[in-house]
Amino acid sequence: MYLLVACAALALAVVGCGAGSTPATAGGGVQAKEARWSEPNRYSFRLLSESGERSGLGEYRITVENGKVVKAIGLDESARRTVEGNPQDVPTLGGLLTDVQKARAGQAEVAETVFAADGHPAEIHIDWLENAIDDEADYLITEYRELP
Repeated sequence: MYLLVACAALALAVVGCGAGSTPATAGGGVQAKEARWSEPNRYSFRLLSESGERSGLGEYRITVENGKVVKAIGLDESARRTVEGNPQDVPTLGGLLTDVQKARAGQAEVAETVFAADGHPAEIHIDWLENAIDDEADYLITEYRELP
């Protein structure tokens, strides 16, 4: 009897995971297919951009006003090079969410956003081709604050 109940619970869990559920992540956020966060007029955040062979890798502290980066500080050598040489490669959260939407439209293997409890994006993962090397983009967003 216990085995039957355990099998039924496992089957429901597997079916539920594939049926559009929004599973909680290890960090306590919620993974979702649709963005439910609206970019505020002013905010700041810390960004760790990693994975893949692309520009913009590194760790940053970013301030955004009206959808544009107004201040970016590179917190490691790679990010400092980007801020100094290619400041256009420093993203806003709205821009990253647009990238996720483009990846979904382009049939990327992975295009996921994990939202924090307050609704802002906390993690973003894009992988265009599962077996391709260095086409991934992973972002960790911390220290997010809306500004007056």
